[in-house]
Amino acid sequence: MNAPTPALDLLRPFQLESSQLRGRALRLGPVIDAVLKAHAYPEPVSRLLGELLVLSGAFAGALKYDGTFSLQTRGDGPVRLMVADIANDGAMRGYAGFEPGAVPDDAGFESLVGEGVMALTVDQSRTGGETYQGIVPLEGGSITAGMLAYFHRSEQVPTGICSAIGQDPLTGAWRGGAIVLQAMPGEGSETAAERSEDWRRAMLLLQTVTDDELLDPGLSLDSLLLRLFHEEGVRVFDPTPLRFGCSCSEERVRETLARFPLDELLAMKEADGKAHVTCQFCSRSYALDDAALRALAAPPH
Repeated sequence: MNAPTPALDLLRPFQLESSQLRGRALRLGPVIDAVLKAHAYPEPVSRLLGELLVLSGAFAGALKYDGTFSLQTRGDGPVRLMVADIANDGAMRGYAGFEPGAVPDDAGFESLVGEGVMALTVDQSRTGGETYQGIVPLEGGSITAGMLAYFHRSEQVPTGICSAIGQDPLTGAWRGGAIVLQAMPGEGSETAAERSEDWRRAMLLLQTVTDDELLDPGLSLDSLLLRLFHEEGVRVFDPTPLRFGCSCSEERVRETLARFPLDELLAMKEADGKAHVTCQFCSRSYALDDAALRALAAPPH
């Protein structure tokens, strides 16, 4: 293995040499902290959205796309919507919509989300590509369980996940980490019995990882993988640096508002005579005055 790489905001693909099982190891630091602190989320909501961010990063690493990979949950509980996006350049963002005052401090997953669905979307529309989406019920008591159900039912790819979300006890900064292993069709040992044994052994090793190991910024992902799978032989591949990044812009705001008729645009103006649009992901605010709103509704020359 190569020398350890920086421990935070990194996605590291790897392969177990003895079994040809593929995986991704991920650790988030400043990225997840920036997303969760962009809004005043209650602690249980932050943990849920943090889990969604970790999973979106870990599974995006298995895809080749030119656009954005998104995980989205919709439920009938107090946390009605969550979205986590990761662009192919490593830019991540996330958002949770919830009912203020309806989230108790000790709420569990089912009482927060209720019954609903999770959508996995690859959106390449802005680059002229296609959009793909898979939807599964939210079940099993966690977002991670929903992901496992998706790969079991829809993709029929054996998948193992260990993930963790937590806060630094001294600084309060959020951190997240995960390791994902998958048995890809047509790869691995020659016989079904050998593949089954390879998978059983890998899952036993994966289950030994602790939350502290997944979150520890002093333990590089490479060192963690070697600690877990040294008997299997670990080959690591080029990592993807991750960062907080939002795709909102004044141009996109104008594109969205241009779909409304003039009377509705003017009705959006507030006391200062401007329409204010705030990005749900990064909380950046855009203001358009009367002239700008009228220009949006004017027919092109």
